[in-house]
Amino acid sequence: MRGEADALLRILVIPVNIMSSPVMQISRPRISGNGITFQRNKALWVVVASLLVLAPVCFYGIPSNIDLSNHFRFALPFYDSLQSGHVYPGWLAESNGGYGDPSFRFYPPGTYYLLACTRAVSGSWYAGSMLAFAVMFSVGSLGAYLWAREFVSSRWAMWAGILYAVAPYRLNQLYQASLLAEFAGAAILPFTFFFAERVCTRRTRRDVAGLAASYAILVFTHLPLTVIGSIALLVYALVRLNPFREWRTLISLAIAAGLGLAASASYWTTMISELDWIRADNIKPYSFIDYRSNFLLSTFSPENLNVWWMNILLLSTVAMFWPGFVVFRRSIWKTSTSRGMKAAAALLLVSLAMGTQISTPIWKLIRPLQETQFPWRWLALTSLVCPLLFASALPFWIQRAGAKSRSILLIAAGTMAIALAFSVSHIIREAQFLDHTAFDATLRAIPGSEGVTQWWPRWVDEPKEMPREVDAGSRAVAIRSWQSENRVFVVQAGEPADIRVRTFYYPHWMATANNNNLLVRPDRDGAMLITVPAQQTEVALEFREPARVRWARIITISAWIAIVGLACFGTRKKVSPSIAA
Repeated sequence: MRGEADALLRILVIPVNIMSSPVMQISRPRISGNGITFQRNKALWVVVASLLVLAPVCFYGIPSNIDLSNHFRFALPFYDSLQSGHVYPGWLAESNGGYGDPSFRFYPPGTYYLLACTRAVSGSWYAGSMLAFAVMFSVGSLGAYLWAREFVSSRWAMWAGILYAVAPYRLNQLYQASLLAEFAGAAILPFTFFFAERVCTRRTRRDVAGLAASYAILVFTHLPLTVIGSIALLVYALVRLNPFREWRTLISLAIAAGLGLAASASYWTTMISELDWIRADNIKPYSFIDYRSNFLLSTFSPENLNVWWMNILLLSTVAMFWPGFVVFRRSIWKTSTSRGMKAAAALLLVSLAMGTQISTPIWKLIRPLQETQFPWRWLALTSLVCPLLFASALPFWIQRAGAKSRSILLIAAGTMAIALAFSVSHIIREAQFLDHTAFDATLRAIPGSEGVTQWWPRWVDEPKEMPREVDAGSRAVAIRSWQSENRVFVVQAGEPADIRVRTFYYPHWMATANNNNLLVRPDRDGAMLITVPAQQTEVALEFREPARVRWARIITISAWIAIVGLACFGTRKKVSPSIAA
């Protein structure tokens, strides 16, 4: 039996040794004083492995869930808006049977810019979606690889990038839940920690620019992960640094965060200013999105399907990555010289605690945390940190492969194999795939369908169907133009009346006739009413952005110019408070 176990162990460590060996490294030429030498490139292996995880999509189709339609309800008009030259639409006009809604103003637009770009490049939504998924997978894995490379050699960091691609929760984001925005945000999250670590170790202007840019993109991509990432970055910085001796680095991190917020101001300023105008979770709240009902390990009953499934993903994650927890061994913890690695280990403990009921007092204190709805979202951070710890523990386990006692290594390899088998057989194989025909049919059914009621204005209550865009009673109406945010129509002469427009009332809608403002207000069900005089009236209805939106866009553009300037001209210089100011 001992001989069989030795043979099995040799087989299990073969992939690690082969992928990490000099022979298998994709190389690129580099000119040096002695001629052409070769530099190993592990990043390409990371990209290839992450794309292989996407192979089922290429064979079977687009993974489908209820959230898929919700995301493409945004993506389709976003693409049309960009084609018409409107860079950032403010009103989703086609949803809810033509009544529209202001969801563009509250949901981060980053994922839809990416989908629109891949749609334009590929020529179809089907191929464009696959291309977008490939970008999300490969970018996220590269980010995990780069962060891990700050602590371990590229030989081991490569495995952090590969394993991040197959982490159970990350696979679930795409294959089972269709959480496309969260999936995209989880691709950006590693870069925030990568640049935060580099700011802590080098404090160059380029690294500050990288942290600011990645943080801004995260804000533009997924709001719950922004909240989670912000808390995690704060914890990381406090554990990573001595605030009494490294205050300059803390200031550099604060400057990067401030630049990131400024670079995303065009989104979050509108969202915060108008949050009280929509239903959100305040009117007819859904009990299943209450954070108090979604803590990990709070129940093991299949009646709460979300928590039940997330518990399984948590156990699968532990089974896959527990060998990385060896960094918590006292001998390794004390001898480790990497404060960044210790900060990453602290992030793991925080992510597990924040996902369970242990952290209930913190959730009660922080309102933005409650708005993330699902404490199990912290598994996104767990799934990022675990591959990093695993990569740092690989040298320890490779040494154990040559030791006399290897039973623990057999157990580690076995639990990892079980976790991978579970991911393949349940998360991927049991996904509902849409082939090209079914996917196109799904997209055709989206325009005009009912959107998420949380994005409805708070004064809306089940609007009635309208066969025409404008109902003026006995007075005839001729539509001159009907676009998403600009409409022109003529109301024939008759009795003065309040005409009803098939559009939800929102304070930014302005109606004018002959350069005079008309009274606009909501009907009982939330539809728009416009008071018109008795004579024939040409009504110009326009969605006008307030002045703060223009100022926010100026701030955003200025911040990105500053970020690019820091990146281009601050390669070797450190940031000091006086320079950054």
